Order: sequence, then C-alpha cells, then structure tokens
Amino acid sequence: MVSTLKMFSAVCAHLLVVLPFAVASSQDNTDAREGTGPPSDEALYQAWLTLAEADRKDTVDWFIAECDRATHFRSTLERYVLDLHRDNRFDWPAATAEPPIYDTAKHAPADLIPRKFVDTTKKRFARTVEALVGGRRARDLRPAFAYDWAAGTVVTLGRWDDPDRIAFNAARGLSPYTNLVEALVEQRLDAGEVRPEAKAFAHAYSDRSGNAYREITLYEAWSSGTEIEMPDVECLGMLHDLEDDWRSFIAPVPERKQRPLYDRLGVHYGKLRKYRALRTALARTYLSAAPVLPGGYGPSKLRLNGFWELQSSDPKLMAADLPTAKAWGAWFDKRAAQADDDPEVVARSRTRMAGLKESRDWTRRTFQGILKEYGAFDPKPAAPSPAPDDSPPAEGGGRGA
Repeated sequence: MVSTLKMFSAVCAHLLVVLPFAVASSQDNTDAREGTGPPSDEALYQAWLTLAEADRKDTVDWFIAECDRATHFRSTLERYVLDLHRDNRFDWPAATAEPPIYDTAKHAPADLIPRKFVDTTKKRFARTVEALVGGRRARDLRPAFAYDWAAGTVVTLGRWDDPDRIAFNAARGLSPYTNLVEALVEQRLDAGEVRPEAKAFAHAYSDRSGNAYREITLYEAWSSGTEIEMPDVECLGMLHDLEDDWRSFIAPVPERKQRPLYDRLGVHYGKLRKYRALRTALARTYLSAAPVLPGGYGPSKLRLNGFWELQSSDPKLMAADLPTAKAWGAWFDKRAAQADDDPEVVARSRTRMAGLKESRDWTRRTFQGILKEYGAFDPKPAAPSPAPDDSPPAEGGGRGA
C-alpha cells in the first residue's frame, strides 16, 4: 500500500469527473421534489423505491459497475482487501439463526430452570432488548456479512447483491463491498487469541426466569453498561468452559460466593473486550471516516486513522503490529503517542479521513445521478380523480326504504 497523502492526491481529480452527474453543483444536487439541496439519505433511498422494479434493478447494476471502476481512496482500499480473497470473497458460511444456550441440566442441575427463547415483539421483552443492545447496534447500514468472533470466520447474513440492500447503503455513501471488506479486515486482525472467551460470551443472554434472548449475547449484555441479571446457569457455564473448574462454585451459588464468581468471569470478559473492541474499531475506521465505534473508541476516530497511517493502511501490517490482550496497554500508549504527537502523522490522518469522506460523498453523488437519469426525482402525476357515479338510484332506495 502507498501512503495516504500520495494516494489521495492521485485520486482527487478523478472524484469530480468520473461521471457528468458526479460533479458537485447546486443544480445537480437539488432534490427535484424538495428543491432544497441534496436529498437526505432516506429521501435518496425513497426516491429509488419510487422506480419500477425493472428500473430499480437496472440502477443498482449501473451503480455496481461504477463502483467497480472507481479509483477514489476508499475503492482502492476495498479492492486491495478483495484481491487478498480473490478466490472466495463471497463464499462464506451462513450465520447461525440463533446463539447457543447453556444447558441447565449440565451446568446447574440442582437449580433446574430450562432456557427458552422469548418473543421479543412483546413489550416486556422488547424493553430488555432496547436497554441492552438498542443504541449500541445503531449503525445506519444493512449488512450482508459479519465477522463471527466465536467461529473465527466471516459469515453471510443475506445476499450480497440484494438490490434493496445495495440501494439502502448506496444512499448512505457505501459501496456494494464496504460491509464485506470491513468483515474481512476484522477477520484479518483476529489472531484467535481470545477464541475461548469469544465462544463462551457468544451464548444467549438469559434472565433468572429462564427467558433467553436471540437478540442478545452475553458479550453484548456485559458490554451494555446496564445492570443485568446474572443467573447461575450462564455464569457457571462460562466458568466450566473457560477454566474447567466444576468444584469451586455449585448451583445454587450462595450470595457470599457470587462476587468472587463474577470477578473471575470479569477477568475473561476484560481480556475479550480489550482485544475485540480495538480490532472492531480499527476495522470500521479502515473504510469510514466517522463510523459508530464500540468499546469507548467513539472519540478516537482521528487516532485510529493515525494507527492505520502508521501501517500504510495495510491490514496485513496492522495484524502483525497489533498486541496480545496482555500487552494491550503498553502497545496502545506507544501507538497513541505516535498518532497524537507527530504532526506529520496527524496531518496524514486528517487527509485519510478527508479522503474517506470524499469517497462517501462521491458514492452518494453517483447513485443520485443514476437515479436522476431514470427520472426518480421527476414530479409524479397525480392520481386521477374517480369518475362520478351517474347511475340512477336503485328502486325503492332512500331513507325510508
């Protein structure tokens, strides 16, 4: 990979001339229906939905073709990662339908409360989902891929070429490949050190009544910052998996032993969180200037871009540089000092973020221009008024009939 400064300067001219309608002008960026400048992301997607089905498919095919030949900064990064997976870039296993559940009979036979998945469309269960994962999953994209930390592989969530998904993401400035590349980078950065912890905390969260949630893993529940119920089944299940200790704690765990049990599990969770959150945050900042970030990394976008600059935006170099969970603190302090204090690195980081933002803007302009060509913003004719009913009233009609 080349430095961001060289790459960004080489593609700046291209960003405004790839397509006639990609040029940013007040006229080209006006929503014909609103007349107030560029449409919002959602308005752009809704404009696509107004097209006939065949036209929606054609616009997405055209958009994919433009992204395939784009040379802006983000497309260069995407193409580099996709080329590392040339033979199997789309060939990944399907994600599991629901997380595993710890077996009560195995881990807490004296406290037998079977686990059952609940219907989270019901208000009482929906409130739990919202409290534990609602705001933390609020990424404005529709993914077709994800990285499964427990399995150590990219997984598919749906068809990558689904037109509706591509159009929704395009309206938000994302290419058809952004989500896949992010998952591939996350996989590249994971050396497998915390696989046992990832598997244990990938089990479904359950409350003390045995209500299990498909939508919430134990990792997400523990990361929520919300006070949660910690039933013996899940706590002992994790302890048995991670330490093979079946003697120190037996259900029902007495109150005096609960804190020592939680503390031991907390060591494993802390190891997993440090390791995983850093790599997820790096994967998300690889292609996006301002993504939603986990683990408290939200204010550190410039610094994370600096980390990428120190490794020439190459996931292979980043993977080789990243620390073990134990060495996380020393590594982070050293790299943060380089990213924060070196004026040249800071300048390159800002340029990198500017390049990613312009790539996102280019993507939206391109998609909007394609929709203009198909008349998505043309005024729609009003529906004709129903013809008046001139038929005579039926015999015997009227109020007194």
